[in-house]
Formats: sequence, structure tokens, C-alpha cells
Amino acid sequence: MAVKSLNARSHKRLRAAFLVKYETGRLGEAPRITNIRDLSAGGLRFFTRELLEEASRIKLQVLVPSLERSLTAQAKILRVRRANKNFVYSVAVQFADLKAGDREDLTKFIETIDQNPETRICIDQASVVLRNH
Repeated sequence: MAVKSLNARSHKRLRAAFLVKYETGRLGEAPRITNIRDLSAGGLRFFTRELLEEASRIKLQVLVPSLERSLTAQAKILRVRRANKNFVYSVAVQFADLKAGDREDLTKFIETIDQNPETRICIDQASVVLRNH
């Protein structure tokens, strides 16, 4: 009988240069936008200058280009690690309430990118434009 490692991943990960908007829920704090490091149907990892508390929850909004819509979910912070000497932190989160349909769409998107290297180049070279409304 095979034993599954506690660190074994149940979802394929994609290195992604997408943006995520997150909110801590603290009164008076505005949402922050930052860069995603990697993304899976189970969660994501992003960079921030803010030291977030492990095991706390945040609200996420991720724009996945090919889906042409944002995915919104609550997430639990699993790990916070200092990424460099300039007080940038790498934050790993697990989706707590991602809708089943959104999870399926995200899984299909990641599998498509993984199976088609040409598509991967388009994602890596994509430019992101932020607009103020």
C-alpha cells in the first residue's frame, strides 16, 4: 500500500505573472494588488511587503486572462516567508471557498498551459495594464 506524503500536491501548479487583489478585512484598510508567484486550483503564492499572519484568512480576487473574469475566494494563509532583504514576503494561501465551477475552470486552464508550450510563452510575455476608474 502506497503512503501519500503530507507535502504531496493534489493540484498542478503554474508559475504565473498574474495579479491578485487581497483584503485582510481589517477596518479602514484598502485592498492591495500584488504579483502572484504561482497558482493552482488549491491556492496560490504571492509577494507582498506586508507581514501577514499565518492561519489568518484573507479575501482574494484573481484575474485569469483566458477566463475573462475574476475568481473570488476566501483563503487561509498557510506560510509567510521573507523573500529577500528588502522586507518582501512570500505568502502561500489555500482557497477556502472557491466555487466548484471556478476550480474546474482553473484546473482546465492550468492543464492547457502545461500541455501547450506555445501558450505558455504568450502567458509569460503578457503585459498587464492597470487602469484607475
